[in-house]
Amino acid sequence: MSADRLASGRTPAVLAFAAGALVCALLVVTTVAYLGRGREAAEAAPFLVLLAVFVVVGSLLAWKRPANPIGWLLLVIPGLFTLGTPAMLLGEALLDSAPGVSAWLFWYGYDREDTWSWLPPIGLLLTQIPLRFPDGVLPSRRWRWFSWFTIVTLVVVSAVLSTASAEVYPGIANPVHSGVLLGAPVVIAACFGALAVAFVGSLASLIVRYRRSGDVQRAQLRWMLWAVCLVVVILLSSWVIPDEWGAANSIVLVSYGLIPVAIAIAVLRYRLYEIDRVISRTAAYVLVTALAVATYALVVTSVAWLLPDATTLGVALATLVAAAVFFPVLRIVRRLLDRRFNRRQYDAERVVDAFGERLRTGADPHTAASDLVDAVDRTLEPSVVGIWKRPLGS
Repeated sequence: MSADRLASGRTPAVLAFAAGALVCALLVVTTVAYLGRGREAAEAAPFLVLLAVFVVVGSLLAWKRPANPIGWLLLVIPGLFTLGTPAMLLGEALLDSAPGVSAWLFWYGYDREDTWSWLPPIGLLLTQIPLRFPDGVLPSRRWRWFSWFTIVTLVVVSAVLSTASAEVYPGIANPVHSGVLLGAPVVIAACFGALAVAFVGSLASLIVRYRRSGDVQRAQLRWMLWAVCLVVVILLSSWVIPDEWGAANSIVLVSYGLIPVAIAIAVLRYRLYEIDRVISRTAAYVLVTALAVATYALVVTSVAWLLPDATTLGVALATLVAAAVFFPVLRIVRRLLDRRFNRRQYDAERVVDAFGERLRTGADPHTAASDLVDAVDRTLEPSVVGIWKRPLGS
């Protein structure tokens, strides 16, 4: 291999390492600043862990798939989130000597309730990544104008929202403050309407791509779908289940990290077709667990209503009923879901069961070998099949 080709092969790896190291440094600065300003570790940890997941996955994809922009986008997202902290610290350092410069640094970096700096990273996550997942290319040329529409929308809406604050720091006026947002509700409606079109259209591109793609790309898209659905289930559960320890929001925030992990698996095609089994097992356990919890609650409530003084009896009875229901229902639900989502394994099990049934019912032993070869071929699809028979008398 020539020196030029070797150097060109190393360049993406060096860039990925440098970009990842830079974002990691920003993340470390953000972590130290959070803790130094009195934020509790439990409060800041979920968000920082989520950003760390984006950094790791983005660096890995940028290194392994440098031509695919998704890895670089996953690095840009935490970079934009964490860039505000050094901007804020630098602004505070220059507050006395260069208040004008500090005002612009606070305009982007200061942590206030009406900040706008969350929009660019969230916008990229909800527009450019869906539009370019999984191969980094738009679904077709006709989507090019829509991609530019999303980018222009993010820039314009961010610019408009950045004018809302009267102050960017206590006592420091916003250098771009304008009363347009306060005096014209139509502007706010137009901004968020354009964002809604950009977000919904980008997510709809995944459906268009799924309908036009082959088996491999559909499996990649199912990884993304599995992660999003799991995050939604966790989010909805946090709304319904009482949170006595105050950890629900933290769990939901960390669960968002499943999305970049699923993206990495899909783009790298690591154990790609296991997604059917993952979806089947996840859905089965979620449904059966929900049924067991509902059964438990129903029995406890019923016993408490019929026998108000037998609380302990109700809990024990509910536990036994829930345990008795769990495994039989789990087997039934898994079989039904395998038939829908994990069809390859379901068909393989049917072939093996049919082969075993033929042996049990006294099938012709001379055809057993050919039946076995047929079962192996239909379940495992090998390129070569051979049968070894022990010689007679050995």
